[in-house]
Amino acid sequence: MADAADEFDALVVEFREQLTEHTVELDELVAGATNNPGSNPDDHTIKRYLRARKKDVKGAVEQYIATVKWRSETVPENILDPDTNEPVYAAICPHVNHGFDKQGRPIYIEKTGEIRVPKLLKYLTPEQLVQRHVRQQEIALKRMQESSERLGQPVEKQLIILDLKHMSFAPNGTGLSVFKETVRIDQNYYPEMLGDLFIINAPWVFHPVWAVLKPWLDPVTRAKFHVLGSGFKEQLLELVDPDQLPVDLGGTCECEGGCVKPLVPLPEDYPQL
Repeated sequence: MADAADEFDALVVEFREQLTEHTVELDELVAGATNNPGSNPDDHTIKRYLRARKKDVKGAVEQYIATVKWRSETVPENILDPDTNEPVYAAICPHVNHGFDKQGRPIYIEKTGEIRVPKLLKYLTPEQLVQRHVRQQEIALKRMQESSERLGQPVEKQLIILDLKHMSFAPNGTGLSVFKETVRIDQNYYPEMLGDLFIINAPWVFHPVWAVLKPWLDPVTRAKFHVLGSGFKEQLLELVDPDQLPVDLGGTCECEGGCVKPLVPLPEDYPQL
């Protein structure tokens, strides 16, 4: 283990040496932005890119530079401010950032099966849905940092639970396109952030959909997906203490008003596209 750590430390030094050749370019892109590390990423960030590129330093540097450029164009400094479209998500997309697993990884829970994409698209464009995903990834990064500080050790991954109970029998083409774009973004610009992703209460109709989705994932990411039916609780509890999970997911947590808040109807005059 020590030899592996020493090897990674040496690769981090090499990464920084190669990155210095791009200091001026990166600093110009960042232009003082506080949410873009530019030419000075921390060691844990560098290691994520090295792992993603299987220790290919040149490839890791290139991917990191592409991320800095993308962030300068796509991720505003105020991305964590309240979302102006929050009423839509509160009405149509039940979800919550809730607790941490046994490794300190932040947990995101979404009642994906209750989301009706055609209804969602009456109020939001596909581009806005993708940007919402980017915002969620930024929330996850912030929660990882907070967990790292609390535990005194690096927390670099997250655990995601997508509950397909009540899933529609007709997959939406636009929804699949949005998912494909979020996969591309995550693999290119948020590498090695996924620890485990549980798809639970998966009905039979999801399996042909999963056959379409799997090729979009690289093999390493695909291995982190766990597609389960109703018998998911035992596997979840191997990774998450009961007090960090809602009761309906096998835990003991009963947040006031519900861990995943009930949907709040939109006003009838809420503007549509």
